[in-house]
Amino acid sequence: MTQTVVEISPRGGEASCALAGELVVPRLVRRVGRRVEVALVAGRAMLLPGDEVRIEIRVGEGCTLDLVDIGGLVVYGRAGETGAPSRWHARIDLAQHASLGWDGLPTVITDAGDLSRSLTVRLAHGSSAVLRETLVLGRTGERGGRLHADADIADAVGPILRETLVVDGRDAVPGVLGDQRVLDSILSLGEHGDASDVPGATRLEFERGGWALRYLGDAAHRSPLNGARIGDAAQEREPVGTA
Repeated sequence: MTQTVVEISPRGGEASCALAGELVVPRLVRRVGRRVEVALVAGRAMLLPGDEVRIEIRVGEGCTLDLVDIGGLVVYGRAGETGAPSRWHARIDLAQHASLGWDGLPTVITDAGDLSRSLTVRLAHGSSAVLRETLVLGRTGERGGRLHADADIADAVGPILRETLVVDGRDAVPGVLGDQRVLDSILSLGEHGDASDVPGATRLEFERGGWALRYLGDAAHRSPLNGARIGDAAQEREPVGTA
């Protein structure tokens, strides 16, 4: 198991950064006052069978963190073999009046891939987050492997969103993904203004503390969520050749 840590703390009118990681390496891009931009860079090809990545993100009171993925994530396997799944877990803790924007690039599960993935978010009073998550079953011409994805999001009042997605590209389940292989989501959590509807995407309002925009389709580069504002700037994604 390897652990990546991104911790942003207030220091007067500025922010201090504690960054650590080997398989996923955080790199400081810029720091202006209490706003920090960090890039997450793969230390090697990943994820391979048996790899386990844990990402810990902590944003201190009154600080803002913009996270940017450099390169998408591809989950590999060994054809014809049953091995240990790859594991990717992220935990986000936001202090009071902290904010996070994470523009995650696609995670592609190849035919032989097997991924267990989880996202845990804890928000304090006045904190907020906008997260982009794109899950893709298979590269071009593939049906994709196995995916087990959990989300557990809560604030000081209680749960906001808890969900589990279990799919296998070789065994499409009616009413879940069907024959679509791309699930693209933007989650807006905490104290945010209303967002406009996006044609081609479904908007889900949480009972408290945010909303989600979601797209189901056959190609990541066709998602209507491309170009959405995540964190400090709108970013138009280039077409993903493997997705």
